[in-house]
Amino acid sequence: MTEQPVESVFARAWALLTTNWVIIVPGVIIGIIVGVASALLAPTSVTYDASGVPVATVSGSLFGSALLGLIALVGYIATIAYTTGMAGAAWLRGTTSLGDGTTIFERDFTRIIVVALMLLLLAVVAAILAIPTLGLSVVAFYLFTLYAMPSAIVGDRPAMDAIRESFALTVARFVPTLIIAIVIFVLKFLGGVIGGVFHFTPLIGPIIAAIITQIVVAYATLVVVGEYLNLQQAGRIPPAAVPPSL
Repeated sequence: MTEQPVESVFARAWALLTTNWVIIVPGVIIGIIVGVASALLAPTSVTYDASGVPVATVSGSLFGSALLGLIALVGYIATIAYTTGMAGAAWLRGTTSLGDGTTIFERDFTRIIVVALMLLLLAVVAAILAIPTLGLSVVAFYLFTLYAMPSAIVGDRPAMDAIRESFALTVARFVPTLIIAIVIFVLKFLGGVIGGVFHFTPLIGPIIAAIITQIVVAYATLVVVGEYLNLQQAGRIPPAAVPPSL
């Protein structure tokens, strides 16, 4: 089977999103839970301004920061697991449900944690090298790890193999991958700007902002998973050793 052009992947991903809006639900719910938990657990202290008015400020304790970071990481991993699993099911069947995400979450959570931690380590290295490389290390990290999560979740690869496969796919399909990365970056930027506007609206603003953010995340995930499956079906990469239970 020949590879589909990248524009077909974008078009099909949008069609799948518009008929499977449920894909955005896990990210919205997890985002709200993480936000509430962070607000409740964030250590605060009371100080006083020059006029004697009490002002609540966030404490900079190491334990508090580590706890909030752990909550955010678990939320990120859960969102990735659900969204990528549901995106894979949508591409393979044309439809998906929360059950597809739950299946992946339960089956692959440990492996996804390992992949996420490895990506976090690579991101730290890329950030350290950002100044001497004029930011190219960050761009390279973004491009060459784009397929890591689909490889681990949809392709059922072990953590290190998933990262290696992502690197190999980016090299083999560099221009389409670059196009996908640029479009996703622009969409996330625009989504962040639009979501930021609604975020300051009382009561429903943060919810609207979260929905807009997750629409962008879901679409981006569908695009990347679609391109991964496109390359798999074209014979660029072997199928999963054990097909995911989607």
